Amino acid sequence: MSDPHEEKRAGAGVPADAGLPADPAWCEGADAVGPSESALPDEPFDDPAPEPGPVHTVAVLGAHLGGGMLAAVLARAGVDVVLVDAPHDATAPAGESTVPYTAEVFELLARRFDVPELSALGHFGELPPEIRRTSGVKKSIGFVYARPGEPVRPRQKVQFNVPSEHGESHLYRPDVDAWVHQLAVAYGSKVPPSRAPLADVRGGPGDFTVQLADGRSVRAGFVVDMSGPDAPMLRRLGTALRPLRHSSRVLTAQLRGVRPLERRVDPGDGGTAWTGGTTQVVFPGGWLQLIPFGEERGGEQALTSVSVSLDAKRWPQRSASPDADFKDLIRQFPDLEWQFAAATPVRPWSGGEQWQYGASATAGEGFVVLDRSAVRCDFTLSRDVTLTAELVHEAAVSILGSAEAGDWSVERFRGLESFQASLTEHSDRLLQTALTATTDFRLWNAFCRVWLLHSMFAALSLKRARNDALARPGAADQWAELEGYRGNGMWFPAYPGFGVLFDDTYRLLRQVADERVTAGAAAERIFGQMRSAAFIPPLFGFGDPSDRYYNFTPLKRVKVLLWAKRKAPHLVRRVLTKGATIQPSVTE
Repeated sequence: MSDPHEEKRAGAGVPADAGLPADPAWCEGADAVGPSESALPDEPFDDPAPEPGPVHTVAVLGAHLGGGMLAAVLARAGVDVVLVDAPHDATAPAGESTVPYTAEVFELLARRFDVPELSALGHFGELPPEIRRTSGVKKSIGFVYARPGEPVRPRQKVQFNVPSEHGESHLYRPDVDAWVHQLAVAYGSKVPPSRAPLADVRGGPGDFTVQLADGRSVRAGFVVDMSGPDAPMLRRLGTALRPLRHSSRVLTAQLRGVRPLERRVDPGDGGTAWTGGTTQVVFPGGWLQLIPFGEERGGEQALTSVSVSLDAKRWPQRSASPDADFKDLIRQFPDLEWQFAAATPVRPWSGGEQWQYGASATAGEGFVVLDRSAVRCDFTLSRDVTLTAELVHEAAVSILGSAEAGDWSVERFRGLESFQASLTEHSDRLLQTALTATTDFRLWNAFCRVWLLHSMFAALSLKRARNDALARPGAADQWAELEGYRGNGMWFPAYPGFGVLFDDTYRLLRQVADERVTAGAAAERIFGQMRSAAFIPPLFGFGDPSDRYYNFTPLKRVKVLLWAKRKAPHLVRRVLTKGATIQPSVTE
């Protein structure tokens, strides 16, 4: 029987009537899964003169999830866009997990820009069968706390079980990215012949020449560079990628033979099998995230994505290779050593120092630098995929506005530049806080609840803002509530208490890092805030450290709605009552 993760797919999941050109002369090779393995030339092209050919309105560099979604949205709106592969699209590690808030951003992209297929990225059951077969529904997110030299303690586990209607996903990126690429082509995005990858960009605003590795070129008036950290448009800005405050070593691989953790670490009463969802093994100074794929994720031969994030001060590199580095790490944790004893790599281990980065400037004359070209954070807590979806939404708004106004000046993209910088700052603070919380289980137990509350209510608040906008079709200010950054990762109306709780947690954990407050004292203060907060449904039990399993049953849902109608603050009531249940159908 063939292995679904190792088969090449052409246009996986795109229906036959999705609008693919019958004779795609310009889109030759558009059904390829990824870019060719062409090497970049040793020297830049010497002839700057543009070749004959159309000058497309926009060139999107980077044919991965983010670039494909943006190209699909722009093409759907009638923009002449060309989607160009980047050299590392198919090999660069990328986020593979969603949370309810991620799904809500996908839903917004689908509704606002009339690309309904994008909704499926947030509703696992709506994905094409081929994608569902190689990916996986995410039923839970679990945290297991480990100490060097010790087995996991029975009461040092937390698990949030996701209600089935969320349809959260583990996204097998080779297939998902190929499907989104086909979607962009179906909506009218152009693709260079043979999908030769980007080599360089010449020219200037209004007539850039994108040189390809096979010697051909395409032309565009405006460039969106999402190609990666060696982005050519980043070099034009003359700005360096700066390390973020959360600066860790990251190791990634995809393995087979990973033993299911539930065979060694009992999820406990109220818990479900770890392999049913995303599991994060947390230890002082880092974490290891497990994402199983496919229909039989509980078996040892399931494909499992593994990403490790390590504080370089506490966990300095001791081995010459990422593979040996990983083995040195797991030898210190008995349960992990057992789990990975027979594991073998399918995608080899990769790793590097100072994994996280952010660009200090991202807008120039005739171009913007976006997503993986401008920022890279950890894969934990679904930050990678979530940030990509948020940036695609904001970029689409900016680019479509410029296309409508016929104004491509850099000033029109300062808002996008600021928005990206703000989200980078939020991700950095979140991950920096998470790293400090790993020093003590009591602290992690408190922090992960703050994170979950933030994600849940961000999803609900964004959904409310979206539904309010959809109820006013044609209004000049229809989408005004989604304009303007409000802090703490929120760019939509939300109850201020969520931001206050996040800010207080961040400040408190900075004091723990500076040894001004003990971990135990900080944890109790956070739990105390959650017990007294008027906006947190008491039924959640988030203020009780011993209540370590979150299961949102139908009965609990009814009780939360009753609480919302009777006692919740007004802005909380708006997102919890009629029309604001998490994750609606795309036809709602």
